[in-house]
Amino acid sequence: MQGFEFFCPTKIVCGEHALDKLPGELADRGVKRPLVMTDESLVKLGVAAKLTSVLDAAGVPYEVFDQVPPDSSLDVVNKAARLYAERGCDGFVAVGGGSVIDTTKGAAASLACEGVDFTTLQGSEILKADLPPLIAVPTTAGTGSEVTLVAVVADTQRHAKLSFTSYKLVPHAAILDPALTASLPPKLTATTGMDALTHAVEAYTSIQKNPVSDAFAVKAIELIAANLPIACRDGNNVDARTSLALGSLLAGAAFSNAMVGIVHAVGHALGGLCHIPHGQAMMMLLPHCVRFNLDDGVHAGLYGELLAALAPARAAALGAAADADARDEAFCEELFAMNERYRERCGVPLRLRDLGVEREQLEAVAKQARYDGAALYNETEVTAEAALRVLEAAF
Repeated sequence: MQGFEFFCPTKIVCGEHALDKLPGELADRGVKRPLVMTDESLVKLGVAAKLTSVLDAAGVPYEVFDQVPPDSSLDVVNKAARLYAERGCDGFVAVGGGSVIDTTKGAAASLACEGVDFTTLQGSEILKADLPPLIAVPTTAGTGSEVTLVAVVADTQRHAKLSFTSYKLVPHAAILDPALTASLPPKLTATTGMDALTHAVEAYTSIQKNPVSDAFAVKAIELIAANLPIACRDGNNVDARTSLALGSLLAGAAFSNAMVGIVHAVGHALGGLCHIPHGQAMMMLLPHCVRFNLDDGVHAGLYGELLAALAPARAAALGAAADADARDEAFCEELFAMNERYRERCGVPLRLRDLGVEREQLEAVAKQARYDGAALYNETEVTAEAALRVLEAAF
């Protein structure tokens, strides 16, 4: 066995009514006036109020920044950092999806470096100072950002998504409460769930995989595959919502250590240039990227090892005597079939052209994907030509 490192220092508070423990988590970290980071839609839906009401009941004063857009930007990061300093805050609570949590990571990193522009911190491990206390409360079961060392933020000037990576960016605590994801509509439940599934699959097949990340990835796939259909049918199913949230967290911890690959490389470029929502891009691209890797003869047998976690009935039907190629092929087929079911039941589009992408844009997206950091961890080299093959297949 080759040597490896695995890092996941986040305290995890999971289960029904987990949100009630927020005041105690803040007190344990000496936070007396947190800045609550969220977005306008969560405020309008009353989701953010579920969190602030807990703080109100405990007598904890706080400030609110609710201007985080779906694809947050460097400008928003710096604006939040300025508000934190101006209002005398001493910690962060991020309640939202990946964009909110990543924006909060960025603002906290800027403050840790005495208010520098977050743009200057791009790169691996360039951040050396400890973040202010940061508690992440995800409202989707998709990004896993509550336990990752990555923050993805848009550069609106360059029409690109920038990845910031540092062990210092990992939140100090994550609170997983099913009450915060219950109102997520079926379509977003499906796309964010498939985003989490993609994290687990890419972590398991990354060139930086290790036994611990593998264990997290396999369990994540089991939880997501078993509970995502239930949550899409019945958003108020507490057990399914809790299991999905935990699956997303496990997938996040897996890829935070093993990294991701071609699906994210192409997906980041689609987000930056064509403004395709990240979860939607992951869901659409995953089976096509698995097909690409298999056609190029890599990951032989690895995908098949995940078949029992993804589709236990299909694995049982194949039997223990099935060879690696048959299992790999079955895994890929199951991904396409899953997407088709969510298209029919939840109205999720599965073609780039259905999302307004023009064929003329594909070459530019492929070129940008070539230079995305995630491309480095895919066993097959992600050339512009390779990315274009995937994009054409998904068009």
